[in-house]
Amino acid sequence: MTLSEEQYAHDEDSELLVQIKTKNWSRVKSMLASTEGKKMSAQKDVYGNLPIHAAIGYQAPEDVSLALIEAYPEAAGVHGTDYWLPLHVAAMYGCSPAVMEALIRAYPQGLDDEGEPNIKGRTPRHFSARFKHNTALLERPTEEWIKLVDEGK
Repeated sequence: MTLSEEQYAHDEDSELLVQIKTKNWSRVKSMLASTEGKKMSAQKDVYGNLPIHAAIGYQAPEDVSLALIEAYPEAAGVHGTDYWLPLHVAAMYGCSPAVMEALIRAYPQGLDDEGEPNIKGRTPRHFSARFKHNTALLERPTEEWIKLVDEGK
């Protein structure tokens, strides 16, 4: 049986996750403008995903995804379902170049992360050809990204 999008929202989800999973983007934006909403950006769902994982998977508007990354940049280094980082989700399901770049800048080492060991073993780069607008970002060497981040560019 396939669940509807609304059924993915779980009773134990934070209000922010519920709003993301029901694609109530205007409510998500207003929540992220508050201190409490920003705190919720660090709360996982029952599947181990953070709001940024869910937002990318649910094709959130660019400004919503960027606000989530700004609220909790450490999320870029947190593994969710299938031990995937938000960068894996973005590479697999697509996002804007601005969101992709923000994720890479927040955690450039994620480009080399293989996800769930011994099962899929795919880095975000494995999906680089899926969305041509993100190919160059994903294929740029990790060392170059780290240097750019360290230089503040």
